[in-house]
Amino acid sequence: MPGDTSAVRLPLVVLIACGTACVPQPVEWAATTVAAASALADSLRLTLDGSGQPALVPGWAPPTWPAESDACAASRRAAQGAAGESYASWFTVRPDSSVSLRTARSDDDGRTWLGAVTADSTDVGTAGCARPAPFLSVDSINGYVHIAYFIDASEGAGLFHAHSMEHGAMYHAPVPIVYGDRPSAAAVASRGDTVVVVYEDPNSRLPRLGLALSRTQGHIFEARQPASDDAGEARGPRVALRGTRIVLVWTGSQRDGAWPRTVMRFGTLTW
Repeated sequence: MPGDTSAVRLPLVVLIACGTACVPQPVEWAATTVAAASALADSLRLTLDGSGQPALVPGWAPPTWPAESDACAASRRAAQGAAGESYASWFTVRPDSSVSLRTARSDDDGRTWLGAVTADSTDVGTAGCARPAPFLSVDSINGYVHIAYFIDASEGAGLFHAHSMEHGAMYHAPVPIVYGDRPSAAAVASRGDTVVVVYEDPNSRLPRLGLALSRTQGHIFEARQPASDDAGEARGPRVALRGTRIVLVWTGSQRDGAWPRTVMRFGTLTW
């Protein structure tokens, strides 16, 4: 009938009702397993070998660290790239007790360092060094540098991701992962265009982990989903990626950290 719009209303209603629920989950998880009957040590990193098998290995520490006054020593992290190239990241405290995220590059395996640059200067908090250390990773395919970290930014406190495609000479504008006031740790892994950030959810009533996935080198994160299971608490994540295989480890525990253990979970990227 003339003027009858009922034929077009149904598709619109279906589209609106669908919303974000129609976006497929980026990772299909398998069941979790207990890898060790103790907490995951902060010094360990997760790697995958050529066949996709995981291993926990000591994190690399350079023979020297970039010398910078007011640096939070406990926040220093380093990672190796190719052909002697390596990177370090840390927080530096400003006079008002806010911090800057700083990084530096070495071309001789950490014996000497080029001038430090600022990756993120937007923190306005007053916690100083009392925050989780940033997590630094270097992509083995393209050499891009990725950092996941918590700050109290002027737009809101939360977890952010910054990356450099210019060998650490400059960093692209930080991208928010999740907003929340509780200081939370994160880890990042990448494989070419794919970047995965796993983080302690700053808004969860119980300590749980979330995951954010980017297929655009970390310029935007197109999907998010829970990463840990519902069996107790989850803290201190690590993540590794190879092809479509993704592996997480974290410290799982009962309420208030009782009976800590190292938990491992395998997943498959479905995108």
